[in-house]
Amino acid sequence: MRRPALHVALAVCLVLAGCSLLGGDPVREAEAVDRLDSVRDRAQTVESYRYDLSFDVSTTASGDRVSGTGTGTVNVTTRRAVTNVTVDGATTRTYLDNRTAYTQCRTTMPTGFWGEEEIPSERNWTEATPLGRQLALLSTGGLYHNGTETVDGHETVHLTGSPSKDALDAYSDGTSASPVFGGPNVDSVTVDFWVDAATNRPVQSEVRVVVSGDGETATATVTTRYRDYGDRVRVTVPADARADAFSGGCPG
Repeated sequence: MRRPALHVALAVCLVLAGCSLLGGDPVREAEAVDRLDSVRDRAQTVESYRYDLSFDVSTTASGDRVSGTGTGTVNVTTRRAVTNVTVDGATTRTYLDNRTAYTQCRTTMPTGFWGEEEIPSERNWTEATPLGRQLALLSTGGLYHNGTETVDGHETVHLTGSPSKDALDAYSDGTSASPVFGGPNVDSVTVDFWVDAATNRPVQSEVRVVVSGDGETATATVTTRYRDYGDRVRVTVPADARADAFSGGCPG
């Protein structure tokens, strides 16, 4: 599989842009739906949080692999967020200021070049953040209750979902994560969610996407750990990001 296919798999995993997705009638277990409803109610009270993420993308035949890590801060009250993602030793920063995203572009252009994109107005603002996005993906499609597990010292309830095509397609508009090879299929998407059994606050999520195209298959996995709920956080968008940002996002 060509190197760009890895980028497609990663883009699907991070942004979850919609492609074709196979699947039958979903099963939504009542116990899982009740827990998810409680988590959503609790999420409505979240004013801020931080998160850590790690991701891995690999292909079957060629053996190509990309991995990385990241950190982020979200202030729901001020509608601002920042994410730092490091791949192959290079860090890319993205700021979210209300419905405008500023991304530090990884190009041959001078350091400090930024891309600017707008989030569709019909989408709930929180769905542009990791926590809101994962909850939105679990809102339709299959949903299962997998009992309790201990994660990072928390007793958690483990939910597993298989998002519907509509849920995935909702993230294709207003993003630059378009496929770079013809007609890729999302063969499967699995979202695992671990929430604190006592507080219903999310502790960890994992999204696993299998994408096929060009005669090969790529698997992308993103793990996010949520922490520091309610901490006083301040996100400031640098002036140079606003000044000369390239409209439409980063090129390429």
